[in-house]
Amino acid sequence: MAAYNKPNQEKEWNRLEVKSLAAAVLDDIRRRILTVDFRPGERINESEIALKLGISRSPVREAFRVLEGEGLITTLPRKGSFITEISVQDLGELFEIREILECHAIDCIKKRAKKSPDKLRALIEDLGRKLLKKPDVFTVISGFHFNLVELSNNYRLIELYRILGISLRRYQLIYHSIKGQRDVSMEHHQAIVDALKGGNYSDTKKLLRRHIRYVENTVKKQIKETLSD
Repeated sequence: MAAYNKPNQEKEWNRLEVKSLAAAVLDDIRRRILTVDFRPGERINESEIALKLGISRSPVREAFRVLEGEGLITTLPRKGSFITEISVQDLGELFEIREILECHAIDCIKKRAKKSPDKLRALIEDLGRKLLKKPDVFTVISGFHFNLVELSNNYRLIELYRILGISLRRYQLIYHSIKGQRDVSMEHHQAIVDALKGGNYSDTKKLLRRHIRYVENTVKKQIKETLSD
């Protein structure tokens, strides 16, 4: 009878531990970028972060790889890694793609409504109820717009928006830091939900575009004022 090879539980535990550590490091660095603890344009070094955290460079290197893919870190050959700058151009590019994805989500919702109207109606009602919940502005992917895109039931679209949402969050934080804008967004979001409930998809897209452009222009003005200072 062949000898039973007992799994190396210690080795397996260590792999899980490293994976958990890498995720924790990623979350910590990402939050510091989003809250401007690490400032746009600031040089960021793997070795320094690893030393401060008292860990090896491996999980920090993995975090940098993910953050670069998310567009939050930019690595330049022979110069190092830097926190990606916040700019009017970057804002415009992101919001242009955002508008395309969110409006396509409305088209997908329209098609879904024809196949299962009762189910979709219930989901839209739930979307409206969620408006009353106070969002956590530091949660990377959450909130009304992501919930709206999820209603499309288009997996690839949702994943694309999830990636875009990381970079969008920086500008959303700027927007929500401006007094009174949360109330404006609530009003805009409610109008979008009401149009969806009525099956007015053309109006829904008009309201959505108007809201996105309003947010973009508000943030653009704030960025220009900050840069001029």
